[in-house]
Amino acid sequence: MTSRPAPYEPVLALVPGDPEPLAEVIHREYRDRLLVRDLAAVLADKRPGRRLLPIFDLLPVRTDVWAELQACLLQELVLRGMRLSRVPAAVRCAERLRELGHPLAGLPLKRSRGERRLNVPVYDAPRWDGIWTVHVPEPSEPPDVSALSTRPTGSPDRKKAAAARPEDIVDGGDPKLIVAAVAHWGPTLATLMRLPRHVAPADLLAPMAVNRFLPGGLREGVVLNGVRTGLESVVADLLTAAYRNATYEVGLRGGYGRVAVWRSVAGLVGAPGDASVHRVNELAARWHWLAFRVTRRERYWVDQELAVGALSPRGDRLGLLIAHDTD
Repeated sequence: MTSRPAPYEPVLALVPGDPEPLAEVIHREYRDRLLVRDLAAVLADKRPGRRLLPIFDLLPVRTDVWAELQACLLQELVLRGMRLSRVPAAVRCAERLRELGHPLAGLPLKRSRGERRLNVPVYDAPRWDGIWTVHVPEPSEPPDVSALSTRPTGSPDRKKAAAARPEDIVDGGDPKLIVAAVAHWGPTLATLMRLPRHVAPADLLAPMAVNRFLPGGLREGVVLNGVRTGLESVVADLLTAAYRNATYEVGLRGGYGRVAVWRSVAGLVGAPGDASVHRVNELAARWHWLAFRVTRRERYWVDQELAVGALSPRGDRLGLLIAHDTD
């Protein structure tokens, strides 16, 4: 894992102020782009957003570490709730980054519909490690079915649905796309399955109801207890997972984490990986979202765990992402 230059205080002391001295420090001291991503997160956390806006006045001339700082800082501020689409300096900077072909330049400069409940990290000296939590649903939580129908279009036969065999399920998803937000974690199941029968969201909430759709080894090793949730909660947990460091790998941080999150959501609902955040929001908002608490039959140390599912509006496709980080 890349070490950070210590401390961050000299950089923080330059903000707010003329961006040119800051750019000189960045070019001299922050040649590693992973460190620049960390710095952008610290700046967004420790300084009010409006005091960081002068940074975007000094437009980049190439895709160097200064461009990286600006691209990452734009996204860190957006994830913390700033609506930069109305800030001229931010818009100009984003346009310049797009001209340079920066991978974050296509992201919206405001939160999307599915990003209304994001968690954000808090950074404090001397460690400067962001503090995060991922919501893990308790099995005792009652499912929230008030807003959605308990039976999808077509009135499926639940007894036939319950008799579905794992070998009848066809994998129709891209695992590499679905796993994007937790690619730096450990063992993962990522799939979009076509179900042999239509099922309702309520059919997947009972203990082990989803287990019949899992591969043999995983099906015997875990018990999944599901609860109804929403796209906003899933996106929040995926961003937390993408942002954070894993046991052996560095996390993606805000901007790259945001890209990875929407790639994962796209994969779970069968959208192409290059679909816009707006388009994926539109598609994903129609799906039924589930979160699962994972109980393992064999106990071993797990640092982080995430299990989410997406059921299509007609109840004929199920996207699953089950991942954990362990040594």
